[in-house]
Amino acid sequence: MGARQTAYVTLFLLFTTACSRVDNSAHVEAIQKTLGRTPDWVERSAHGKRLWVIERSFYESRGYMPAWIDGDRSTPHVEDLIQQFRNSELHGLDSAAYPIDEFERIRHASQTMMGTRFDAAHVPELDTKLTYGYLRYAADLVGWTSTPSALSRSWLAQPKTEDLVARLVRAIESNRVRDSLEQLAPTHPQYKGLQAALARERQQLTGQADRIRMNLERWRWAPNDLGDSYVLINVPTYTLQVMEGEKPVLAMRVIVGKPDTPTPLFSDEMTYIVFSPYWNIPENILRAETLPRAAKDPDFLNRNNIEVVGTSGPVDPWSIDWSDESTTSSLRLRQRPGPDNALGLVKFIFPNHFSVYLHDTPTEKLFVRNARTFSHGCIRIENPVGLAQYVLRDQPQWSAPRIAAAMHARREQHVRLKHPLPVHIGYWTAWVEPDSSVTFTDDPYRLDEAHARIMERRHPLP
Repeated sequence: MGARQTAYVTLFLLFTTACSRVDNSAHVEAIQKTLGRTPDWVERSAHGKRLWVIERSFYESRGYMPAWIDGDRSTPHVEDLIQQFRNSELHGLDSAAYPIDEFERIRHASQTMMGTRFDAAHVPELDTKLTYGYLRYAADLVGWTSTPSALSRSWLAQPKTEDLVARLVRAIESNRVRDSLEQLAPTHPQYKGLQAALARERQQLTGQADRIRMNLERWRWAPNDLGDSYVLINVPTYTLQVMEGEKPVLAMRVIVGKPDTPTPLFSDEMTYIVFSPYWNIPENILRAETLPRAAKDPDFLNRNNIEVVGTSGPVDPWSIDWSDESTTSSLRLRQRPGPDNALGLVKFIFPNHFSVYLHDTPTEKLFVRNARTFSHGCIRIENPVGLAQYVLRDQPQWSAPRIAAAMHARREQHVRLKHPLPVHIGYWTAWVEPDSSVTFTDDPYRLDEAHARIMERRHPLP
C-alpha cells in the first residue's frame, strides 16, 4: 500500500471514529444508578428532596434515556438551557445557583476536531445535573424556593401547583426549553416593571438591587391568576387599587394595621358587603381595651353607643360586675350602627380566618398622614362609597342614592355580590409608577430585613 493510500485509510479511520455515535441506551444503566442515590449537588432541604423526586419521575417517564446529551454530543436544548440560566438575573435570581460554569468547563475539555464530544462516563451525571438545574430554575420562577411565612406568620400564600415533569417533557419534545421556563414567570405589569428597573440598576447602580430582587420574588409568591377584576392592596404604600386587567379603575388611600397588630397578607374573595354595620368588638380588643375602660367607667359604653349582649339579649352595663371575669366572659359587646361606629357606614367582607375586612372609618383625618399604620389589622378605606358603587355595579337596583340611604339607615343590611371579587393583600416595598419609575417605600413591618436574611442564606449548587 502506497503512502497516499495509507494516508487515506488513516483519515478514513479517524473520520469514522470521530463520526461514530454513542447510542443513548448505553447511558441508561448509569443514569439509573445516579438516580438511585442522592448526589452531593442535590439540596438536602425539603425543597431539594421534592425536586429530586420530580427528576426521578421525569427520567422514569423516558426510560432513563438522557434528555440533554445525544449519545456523546450536545443538543440545542442544552444551549437554550444554559442561555436561560445566564438570563436568570433578569428575574432577580442568582445565576451562580445553576450549573453554568461546570458545563462550560466540561464542554471546553470535550472539544475535538469534529466538535464537542463528551466523555461517555461523564454523560449520566452531566445530564441529570442539567435536569436538576432546569427544575430548580422552574421552581424559582413558580415561587417554590421559599415561602412568605418564613418572613411573617401572617403572610399566607396558596402553594402553586405545576406539573414540572409534563412541562419538561413538552419542552424537550418541542425544542422550546426557554419558552417553557419563561411561561412560569409572573406577567403582571409590576413584575415586568421591576425587571426593567433591575436591568437599569445593573447599568447605573443606585444600591437598590437587592430590594428589587426581593420584590420580584414576592410577585412570584402571588397567585398566577389575580382575576379579570380584582382588588389589590399594597400595605407599604397604604394604597388600594381596583384593577380590570392591567388597568386601575379605582384607587384610594388606606389605613393598615400597626406593627404590633399587622394587617395579614393573603388572597381571598369578597362575597358580600354590610351597610350600617354593627361593630362586634373582637376578643383581643375587648379584653385589652374595652373591658378595662368599662370597669372604670360603665358610662363609657353608653357614650360610645356600645351595647352589651348576653345569652338572653341586651344587658344593662350598670348591672354588671366588670371585675368578675366569669360574668364578663359570656358577654358580647357591639357598637351600634351610626356615623361614629368604628367601621363607619359600610364594610366589605371576604371571609377569612383572620377576621379582617375592608371598612369605612369615622376618623378620615388620618388619611392625610404619610405613614398610615393605625388599625388593629383591618383595612380602613378612603372612598367606601366609590368601592360600594363598584362592587354593586352589576346590580342596577343599587343606585347611588340607594347606596347612600343604606349607609345612613342605622339598620344593618347585608348585600351579596353577584360574582365574588378577588382581594389580594400584598407587601411590595418597590412599586412601579405609571411613568416606569420605581418608588421605594418604608418597611413598616420590617419584612425587608427578614427577607434579606433569607436571601443571604441561599447557596448555589456545589
